[in-house]
Amino acid sequence: MQIIKCKFNFDECEQKIKNEIKRLNAILFFEVDHKKNAEEVGLQLNKCKVLYFGNPRVGTLLMQKKIEISLDLPLRLALWEKDGECFVEYKLPSEIAKEYDVESDVLKKMDEFMLTILSQIRREG
Repeated sequence: MQIIKCKFNFDECEQKIKNEIKRLNAILFFEVDHKKNAEEVGLQLNKCKVLYFGNPRVGTLLMQKKIEISLDLPLRLALWEKDGECFVEYKLPSEIAKEYDVESDVLKKMDEFMLTILSQIRREG
């Protein structure tokens, strides 16, 4: 698991990630808005969302090798706001596959896909 600090505010970061997912011909399957869910039960929480995305043509190849990996697919990342800054937490697909002892030629491309998405928002330094 890795955490990066973003160079944009939460809303800009979220939009850039969604745009990049679309540009890379992947699917944003759904998102969980933890702040909204907390507010609906009378609790407070900083902005926090989890985005679930990927490409079934790729993820299915991993599930064909070991169906248990389906628990961690589609890919996901968490965005949250703390002290006015946005952070993103994620696992590289190769890290996920290692947890399930799954090897595949597609993992390098999946890692590159994730890192391409994150390159748009990562704060250097």
